[in-house]
Amino acid sequence: MSVCSAESSAVNEPLAGTAPYARAWIVIEHPGAWGPDAVVESDLPEAVRANLRNAKAAGVSVLLARHPDRPERAAAMDTNVWVARSAAGGQLLRHAQLTSLLPLAEWDLPAIAAGSLPAIGSVSHQPLLLVCTHGRRDRCCAVNGRAMLTGLLAAASPAQRDRIWECSHVGGHRFSPVTVSLPSGAVHGRLDVSQAPDLLERLDSGRVIVDNLRGRSGFLAPCQAAAGAVRRLTGIDDDDVLDVLRLRNGRAVPPSPDLVELNEAVAEVRHSDGRAWAVELERVPLSGPRAESCGAEPVAAAAWVARQVTPSAPWS
Repeated sequence: MSVCSAESSAVNEPLAGTAPYARAWIVIEHPGAWGPDAVVESDLPEAVRANLRNAKAAGVSVLLARHPDRPERAAAMDTNVWVARSAAGGQLLRHAQLTSLLPLAEWDLPAIAAGSLPAIGSVSHQPLLLVCTHGRRDRCCAVNGRAMLTGLLAAASPAQRDRIWECSHVGGHRFSPVTVSLPSGAVHGRLDVSQAPDLLERLDSGRVIVDNLRGRSGFLAPCQAAAGAVRRLTGIDDDDVLDVLRLRNGRAVPPSPDLVELNEAVAEVRHSDGRAWAVELERVPLSGPRAESCGAEPVAAAAWVARQVTPSAPWS
């Protein structure tokens, strides 16, 4: 049986540009067992599962989560739910403890993806850190993810510990251990347990670990790769200071979904302080085949890479 994380590293698959695309996130506390398709195979109310089946198509990622300090939730205990907007310059996180999950059956998922969050609970100004440990989806997440979770909890202060949760499949087991920070949507991969204190410090100060950043989920894959190239060049590690547009005929325009189908593109990465960079991108084959997940057959794949990064005239 293949170990997908080892195969991905062996062919030098880049991290930047691999975060799952999600403009918003819904996280639901669920301490029970998770099937391979966690939400669909859960015991959430049927009406809730029926609505959430449409989430990915709408641009919303749904995760189940549990906390080691709440291993067996009492029947009378309320359920933690978070909903996050991960747009550049407009990130927001709301948190509530709900007595019933049935309201989620009525949530307007396209509206959530567009930035209109349900008015549940209150706005949270403390970031949430999720670690994928979904072993029934992939064994790399079970082994690597659980080790990372243990390291984070050991390094955390009591206040930080409350905000570290294990979660179901994020996407990209081959980069495990994988974490998601909300509301920024920053997805890290190939972390080492020794990095736990640094990751926690950066989480609380609104920064990322540049070398381990797969991307921010609110950006399409080529845009994630462009932002990553600028971060590596400049050392910028603030999580919410960069936006990415597409350059077409010399004009910067919002990227459309068809961008991911191209093999070449030029992006403009903009810093909130007015700086800008033009990034020439190309989708190139990996040096060899690699499996998408443990036990799967290795397949040929490609990755977005930055061929050149050039400073541009200030955008503001």
